[in-house]
Amino acid sequence: MAAHLIFPSLLNLPANVKLSSLCFYTTLLVLLSGFLNPRLHAQGVEVDVTALVPVGIGSIGGPQGAMVTQVLSTDLHRTGMITPVGAGSGDFQATGDSTGSGLTGKLVNKKTGTEIFTQTFSGTGRAPIHEFADAITQAVTGIPGFASSKLAFISSAGGAKELYLADIDGASARAITHDHTISASPSFSRDGGKLAYTSYKSGYPDVYVIDLASGSRNRIAFFPGINSGPSFSPDGSQIALTLSKDGNPEIYTMSTNGGSPNRITRTRGSETSPAWSPTGDRLVYSSDDHGSPQLFISTAQGIGEMDHLVTGNSYCTKPDWSPDGKSIAFTTRISGQFQIGVYNVASRTAQLSTTSGGENPVWTRDSRHFVYDNNGRLYLLDTATRQSLPVDMNITGCSEPTVSR
Repeated sequence: MAAHLIFPSLLNLPANVKLSSLCFYTTLLVLLSGFLNPRLHAQGVEVDVTALVPVGIGSIGGPQGAMVTQVLSTDLHRTGMITPVGAGSGDFQATGDSTGSGLTGKLVNKKTGTEIFTQTFSGTGRAPIHEFADAITQAVTGIPGFASSKLAFISSAGGAKELYLADIDGASARAITHDHTISASPSFSRDGGKLAYTSYKSGYPDVYVIDLASGSRNRIAFFPGINSGPSFSPDGSQIALTLSKDGNPEIYTMSTNGGSPNRITRTRGSETSPAWSPTGDRLVYSSDDHGSPQLFISTAQGIGEMDHLVTGNSYCTKPDWSPDGKSIAFTTRISGQFQIGVYNVASRTAQLSTTSGGENPVWTRDSRHFVYDNNGRLYLLDTATRQSLPVDMNITGCSEPTVSR
């Protein structure tokens, strides 16, 4: 099947293109997409991206009421689909009571007077607030919220590249490795309970899995050569990764507990950065078998021909498949600068999502936003509005984010 690129100049610009031309075409793309298709379909629900759902934040009782109100409002605003307003305003009204062990939240449809839910969210700190925000988002838009997601990333702030963990809004960021060596390519399990990553702790690139509840760490791939780029399958039973134990770096799958790997690719090139489809039956990855890094899809068993995804650009790496299965975000290189593109699986077309640089995109659970890094900082991009917000952290040298879903 032929592949086509939407506005191919955005993903295949000549070296001497002027920035003003890029800005013009990007602006044109945004305007046309909003004019021609002001509605998006996500998780089977039609959402008007030109209008925000007003949700009134009413009384939040308890000693931390003011803090709860602030965090809840920020979480809802970050969705890009909801605008938090004052008590007594909006189409919906959210109220609650907070204690030291949780938060009881209530949401009412003001137009009908119907109570949508009253729910208790257990836990300490900000976690119950994020869960309340996600419940509101799901109720008023039909799309999953991502405020309760965790964010893991690599930072060189302490001199070595260590693995860090934070809330997706940047709060509570902390290092979870202190190995004083290189850590790379973290990946969350779908339930958010485990992290796989590459570490040079032994002096060589090996793959480890950390159980976040217990803190235990297990080295699962330590074959001769490269062991890198792990990615959890949707059911958490397998990891896809790059191994060079048989020669060229190739894609393999193996149990999350270790053991014998199953080889997926067999080419003369190098294969890296595997990511699973949400159904777990396919893998997307980068390969330079055609001369430069390109994106390919294979079955999760390595059976049949590989599908080459033509994006219109000669350099494509670090793909990530959206949870709804409709899109693949990836890193591309344009005139020497890394940018992020998004490939539409159904139409087999690609669009540019950034114009000021970006790498290593990873989708949130709503399939609308992704987190990426640029110049040592992390950002959240809304693909419907193409607006980026910095993840607010006092940590520098950040890269390679991954988000729990």
